Amino acid sequence: MFLAALEATAVATAMPTAVADLGGMERFSWVFSAYLLTSTTTVPLFGKLADLYGRLRIYIICMVLFLLGSAASGLAPSFEWLIFARALQGIGAGGVMPVSVTLIGDIFTLEERGRMQGLFSGVWGVSSLVGPAIGGFVTDAFSWRYVFFFAIPFGTISALMLKVYFREPQARKQHKLDLLGTALLTASIALLLVAILEGSEAWGWDNPLPYLMLAGAVFSFFAFLRQERRAPEPIVPLDIFENRIIAVSCAGSVVIGTLLFTLTAFVPMFAQGVLGGNAAQSGAPLIALSLGWPVASTIAGRLMIRVGYRTLVLPGSGIAFLGALLFSFAGPDTTMLYVMACMVLIGVGMGLLSTPYLVALQNAVAWSRRGIVTSVGQFSRTIGGAVAVAGFGAILNARLHARIGTGMNANAILDPAIRDSLTPEATAALRDGLASGLHAVFLACAILAFTGVLIALLFPAGSAQEHAHPAERAA
Repeated sequence: MFLAALEATAVATAMPTAVADLGGMERFSWVFSAYLLTSTTTVPLFGKLADLYGRLRIYIICMVLFLLGSAASGLAPSFEWLIFARALQGIGAGGVMPVSVTLIGDIFTLEERGRMQGLFSGVWGVSSLVGPAIGGFVTDAFSWRYVFFFAIPFGTISALMLKVYFREPQARKQHKLDLLGTALLTASIALLLVAILEGSEAWGWDNPLPYLMLAGAVFSFFAFLRQERRAPEPIVPLDIFENRIIAVSCAGSVVIGTLLFTLTAFVPMFAQGVLGGNAAQSGAPLIALSLGWPVASTIAGRLMIRVGYRTLVLPGSGIAFLGALLFSFAGPDTTMLYVMACMVLIGVGMGLLSTPYLVALQNAVAWSRRGIVTSVGQFSRTIGGAVAVAGFGAILNARLHARIGTGMNANAILDPAIRDSLTPEATAALRDGLASGLHAVFLACAILAFTGVLIALLFPAGSAQEHAHPAERAA
């Protein structure tokens, strides 16, 4: 958990400098979307494999893939290489995160699970606090490339410790993997992301190609749903969504992922490009986000068994919406203190949301389905982030080009050294153009956060014990 959070936040603060170094403002979103695409589409597969073959074996395989992707990212000679390496890193992350969370659910009882998931969210928060600072410092003092190498020692130690100490029940051996379902889901999401990202840049929306790809994405998705109804062991069992707890939790996780990944991707760019900071300063808003999240998540973990899930998700969604709404008014004249205050509010809101949504999922099913249900919750979060970052990246590029045209290098505003050499007029034009594009992104985040409030209202009332699976209540 420490590794995943450190990598996510440290990389976010390094990306503006990486863009300035390698070029590729028009491909900026792909660094995040490639990671999210592969980490999203592989989550259900690895969740299923963890149920079939055991958590430990799948965890170690995925950790190796994650570390190979981290090393390749740090060695990237071009922006295209970096995108490919991030995709490989995402494949490993597609197993590491959900299996880690599933392990927690396996080890602890219903009463303990809320507190422990809150505690692990606190671990995530602490590592998130040091991540932006480390990422910014290493980027400014050495190079953005070294940020990726942080994953290697942590990942190696984590895998070795689990190999030595963890014991698990014998996994069942009868299996028939739903590879066709995995392929259809991957095709649907890949076509959607490529259409959104390239439709706004490489092809243009007057070209029929992005529309054909969107049609292909819709067709692949419906074919995926049909396959899941027919498959003996579907990669995503659709019957789990008949449980209202699972359906609402997954919908809420989509909103959490949208906010989390969008803010992680674009707020450092706002701090560095619009407010004129450096790589270290661009991490300050993410530190603020990480201050509120672990505190609220720990509180939620300790209270949910006593007060129920709904009592926490309702105020959590409202606080997150308030923070996102206030942040949508940020502009070139905004102070860093205002930005950080908004991030604290959003962090508190999402901390109150994330732990109840996760624990409610795990408690609603028996052990044999805990891996796939946990991974579906993780899938919901990452698919929200993947589509949002791709879509908002397209909006940003469209607004930016509309304001500054094609004759100016938008990458220059992100590099403090290059920015200082620009004329005041050029700096103002680039800053205003970037601010205009990011304003549209942050306004869309506020609208989605309000959708999260409506979803929270659908969460059924009642205690955690009432909504637990009969096997959990018996245990």
